[in-house]
Amino acid sequence: MSARGFCSRLICGLWLLAALSGMAAEPLDRPQIEVQKLALQQARDEIATAYALAARQCWQRFMVNDCLHTARLQRRQSLAPIDKQDQALRAAQRALMVIERQERLDAKQPESKQPESKEPNDVRP
Repeated sequence: MSARGFCSRLICGLWLLAALSGMAAEPLDRPQIEVQKLALQQARDEIATAYALAARQCWQRFMVNDCLHTARLQRRQSLAPIDKQDQALRAAQRALMVIERQERLDAKQPESKQPESKEPNDVRP
């Protein structure tokens, strides 16, 4: 794995982390969540591509198992922050779904929630 590729992934990861850290201040809407999900998937794809390349290069070496072990370890370390970001994003998505559900329930209830005075229509002494 080249140092340039690692640095670009690190910068991308830090950018995503900064974007997701602002999530606690305000809830995300669906388009923001979809954009971040796509960015996380793109980062995962880049890591998978880098791992596949490293694994192919390992087969050219004498110490194949050690090289593959190192490549897997690098892949896991690269995926760890992305997995944390994904968990935070899924939590934000669940929170958004709860908010939307509550809004739908509130819309179904009668608009005026004033207690009705119960006056008997036909009062006979």
